[in-house]
Amino acid sequence: MSFAGPEDRVLPAPALAGHGSGVELLDYDAVPGLPRAGGAPGSMLLLHGFGGDKSQLRPVGDALCPAGSVAVHPSLRAHGDSHRPDWGYSVLDFSADVHRIADILPDELHLVGYSYGGLVVAVSAVTWGASRVRSLVVIDQSFDAHPALHVADEWAEGSLLRWTYDFGHLPDLLERLGIPVLVLAGADSGNILAGERERLSGRSGGMLRLETVRGSHADCYRNTEEIASVMREFYRDQFAGLSGNGNGAKEKSA
Repeated sequence: MSFAGPEDRVLPAPALAGHGSGVELLDYDAVPGLPRAGGAPGSMLLLHGFGGDKSQLRPVGDALCPAGSVAVHPSLRAHGDSHRPDWGYSVLDFSADVHRIADILPDELHLVGYSYGGLVVAVSAVTWGASRVRSLVVIDQSFDAHPALHVADEWAEGSLLRWTYDFGHLPDLLERLGIPVLVLAGADSGNILAGERERLSGRSGGMLRLETVRGSHADCYRNTEEIASVMREFYRDQFAGLSGNGNGAKEKSA
């Protein structure tokens, strides 16, 4: 694990570390919020997609995590310097890895996930509930099953499970838990098909918002300025009292 920033922002070691459990933990960076950044209403956990690592969403965290909070960027299993088991690449396996370091994460988190990382944070949000997870942003990841989209590759197990199994119930569960959700769909991406986009945008509960951002699936997450702008608006709408100066701080009561 690597850390950045002042000593008072360094997270403690997870309880499972160094106790002879034999459990391998994720590598991650814990990055203090930057003084000139902001927009998120608190600390963040950001998960990359297949083929990425803990650096993939670092620009998003740097742009949005406010001073006094921390952005945690793990490398998922078989990515970066994290462990590489021979099997275990379902969304549940990835989510369990995140849960194993949950004891050292801030008590309240705003989750962000790109591609398969979006499913992982969605499952984690359902598991942890609204008392721990304040909001969820999913970047260009479908909840529907699309077996025809599966292509055998180096992530064969994870890719197969991603496309073969239906996660369409997750938005319903998140709404019942009271967790606001923002789904960002790449304008030139085929990941979230037209039917699902229409369904998500037509949800009447008010807890889920669908927005379109520039780019294909492979590059939409790189549009940091656009993504950060849309996320700031989402946070302002969902969390009353956020100031408009972009520093992530709450307005003081008169």
